[in-house]
Amino acid sequence: MASKTKKTEYIRERKKATSGKKRKAGLRTKGSTKSKKALFGDK
Repeated sequence: MASKTKKTEYIRERKKATSGKKRKAGLRTKGSTKSKKALFGDK
């Protein structure tokens, strides 16, 4: 059986990986680079 410390470390590790899932998925699909319009305005 795993020790309390190992369990806690594992839980924290998984929490860290799963937190912000929607944001991370959005960054993967859309990216974080601003559009040309946002950067230089409409010309």
